[in-house]
Amino acid sequence: MTQALNTPEFGPLQGVRVVFSAIEIAGPFAAQMLAEWGAEVIWIENVAYGDTIRVQKNYPHLSRRNLHALSLNIFSDEGKEIFLKLMETTDIFIESSKGPAFARRGITDELLWKHNKALVIAHLSGFGQHGVPEYTNLAAYNTIAQAFSGYLIQNGDKDQPMPSFPYTADYISGFTVVSSALAALLNARKTGVGESIDVAMYEAMLRVGQYYMMDYFNGGELCPRMTKGKDPIWAGCGLYTCKDGYIVTEIVGEPQVESIFEILGLSEHLGSESLPEGTQLIARENSVAGLFEEKLDAFFLEKTAAEALEILAGIKVAGAKVLTVPELEYNPQYIARQSLTEWDAMDGSKVRGPNVMPRFTNAPCRIWRGLPSKGMDTALILGEIGYSEEEITALLDKNIIAMPG
Repeated sequence: MTQALNTPEFGPLQGVRVVFSAIEIAGPFAAQMLAEWGAEVIWIENVAYGDTIRVQKNYPHLSRRNLHALSLNIFSDEGKEIFLKLMETTDIFIESSKGPAFARRGITDELLWKHNKALVIAHLSGFGQHGVPEYTNLAAYNTIAQAFSGYLIQNGDKDQPMPSFPYTADYISGFTVVSSALAALLNARKTGVGESIDVAMYEAMLRVGQYYMMDYFNGGELCPRMTKGKDPIWAGCGLYTCKDGYIVTEIVGEPQVESIFEILGLSEHLGSESLPEGTQLIARENSVAGLFEEKLDAFFLEKTAAEALEILAGIKVAGAKVLTVPELEYNPQYIARQSLTEWDAMDGSKVRGPNVMPRFTNAPCRIWRGLPSKGMDTALILGEIGYSEEEITALLDKNIIAMPG
């Protein structure tokens, strides 16, 4: 497809049109990334009420940048007709709802393919498009997906599980939609045949939480949760307290283990039965693990984060300060890479937040537009797919569409 609206041409996805119908985070996050990579992205909002994300003060300026806003009652007869015409010009359609909600209301994959056989359709829901009805029809948010996937039970402290925050399942699911939709688009471009993708949020999180689950599936061993931010399996890995904050470190590798034991005054244990030559990681059940952690805690507590990290770097041990948000804003690496940036809101004010990522060298991406108001581009989009001014006015009078003002 070609970009017919006022989207500038840039990035690796220029010429790709994406339409999405979704609220809050997961589905829109996927669409936003595609928009930042150069796709022409149309955001469909309900006529009766806008996206609930609009109640947030600042996040919408980040999560809805580079978008065109269409306010449409998709499931009315005339709204459905408009929607299907729009699909004829679309490469990727993303929808997020309770299971097969679109199909239940008559908008099936087969109907969409009748209008555009090469269309890539990405369905995003908590529990998938099929399965046991008591699950597929449920609403789902970040914590629901984390809880059902086995991810949440692995996180938190040994005394209590805790969700990963903020909204990890939404963002992981969004990334899953991006990758699968682009894979499907590549195939559609080769074959001329579209695809229907079924992304269940809990399955995306099941894959993210798979590492230690494999020990249970293949032997029945359950991984314990962390204790005060420490890796539950390996000593010398995790969170440590310094004079002025926190650091994390991963003491991995034979030379690294030897060096840190010498620094801590524990060299007599090297080459012992507990720490034979070649030891690269120290398991929690190792007889010296408790002493090792005790010495590490005391060692780091006497030093600033900068002092601790300098010592770790000298023995080639990975480490990093746990940055506060004010610290990361002025961190030299953030500044050198322009990891944070500013862009113009629609009212001309400046918005500050994360830059586009990742970086494309030969087809650079950009932020070209701020958060659009509800229905801001409705007339432009309908005109582009063939509706006259008179027809647009009639649709507005019948509340099939909405426009600002």
